[in-house]
Amino acid sequence: MAGLLAAATSVAMLFAIARRSPWYDEYYTLYVTRPGLPLREAWPMWLADNHPPLFYALAWASNALGIAAEPRRLLNLAIALAVALALAALAARRPRLRTTLFAYATGLAASAPLIDRVAELRGNFLALAAGAIAVAALVALVQPGRLSRRGALALGATLALAWSVHLAATVIVGALALAFALRLWLAGDRTAALRFLAICALAGVPFVASMGLQASTIATNTRSFWIPGGLSAARWVIEGQLLAALSANPALTLAGSAGLVRLALQDLRARRLSPDSATVAALAGGLALALALLVAIHLVRPFVIDRYFVTIHPIIAMILALGTARLAREMTRGRLLLDLCLVAVALLALAHNVTRTLARPGWDGTAARIARIVARCPQTQVIADLRWNADVMALPPVENRAVVPWAYAQVAARHHFALTDSARREGPCPTIYWAEHVAARRASPAQVAAAIGVRGGRLERIGDGWIFIAQP
Repeated sequence: MAGLLAAATSVAMLFAIARRSPWYDEYYTLYVTRPGLPLREAWPMWLADNHPPLFYALAWASNALGIAAEPRRLLNLAIALAVALALAALAARRPRLRTTLFAYATGLAASAPLIDRVAELRGNFLALAAGAIAVAALVALVQPGRLSRRGALALGATLALAWSVHLAATVIVGALALAFALRLWLAGDRTAALRFLAICALAGVPFVASMGLQASTIATNTRSFWIPGGLSAARWVIEGQLLAALSANPALTLAGSAGLVRLALQDLRARRLSPDSATVAALAGGLALALALLVAIHLVRPFVIDRYFVTIHPIIAMILALGTARLAREMTRGRLLLDLCLVAVALLALAHNVTRTLARPGWDGTAARIARIVARCPQTQVIADLRWNADVMALPPVENRAVVPWAYAQVAARHHFALTDSARREGPCPTIYWAEHVAARRASPAQVAAAIGVRGGRLERIGDGWIFIAQP
């Protein structure tokens, strides 16, 4: 069943990678990691962004795959393979955790952001993958007792990776690490707690070095930011992500909840906290601390949006997996049926998530429409109307000013039509004014016509963009 789940997840990922339309942030990644860009020129652009440069470095290393987004997204598939191999290795070395890790895998496969984020050339999937491995490593390796040298190295490498991808993931995994250190301390194993904190300190060195280079730039970039501020905005995002994580695999949620209830009742009768309950408490406490820290940061500098919260999904999946494993250990009959239900629901979720991901808007929607018009009337003039992207081009980093026109040119070449700088309103074919990545702009046809300086035309909204067809 694990093999079936892995195969189905791989197919779903490949399908979404190949078919999802690229969007603006992906063109930003392509621009700062494009083939032929020397490292000495790329490095300053990576440091000008608001997150550690690790993902850009990996994307730049993969630029032999070309300039198109779809083949470059295969980097995420390689990352997913590394996650699968790491979980398999952990299961091989920790037989007691095999049932937990199997349930955890069904939760990850069904999670809402898995397909969404694997099908984009951004660091969010690497953050999800690093968070998934970090959660599993903390549960498996941070236990009272001596940690082997190999385990310490694996744990340190895992935490270093999770803290060097995305600032939100750094906060979430950092809060989890603190919670697990406290768990060791309260269990009376202060030597293990101090040893684990030393591992964390060493693992944090790459992140601290990165922030030493980037902190002032990030502070400047976020003084006037595009993310909505305020407690209400943060609350709705957090609530939506928590509900999405809990509803990703309903079979896992039901089984996990039942197992957690049984675990709590058993501990009440025994008047002591079992190791599984202590692990669940560390996960839940770390998650609560992370959310509190993220909201506090958000109230100072707006920070909370849904795609930054991918790392909370593995935490909730692991809590439910621990409950499911507890329930499974008590079952004398029906274990096979439980496993089949977990996998079947995960497969249904994968199919749903692929459909949802492919429905997301991208730049191909407007471009495909333009290409059909140009095919019917080859003298059609197409103008990228950059005035509607002025707010995006004004945002830091300064590379946005170059990425926007570069993205229009890339998409036009992708759909085999040419762009022109100015209109010659003559001849039998129309002039098309093209605007993409303008979802927040709600201009009327009259406003667009007035801005262009024509009497009228037809405005067609497609996805997050539009085309305005000015008749000759």
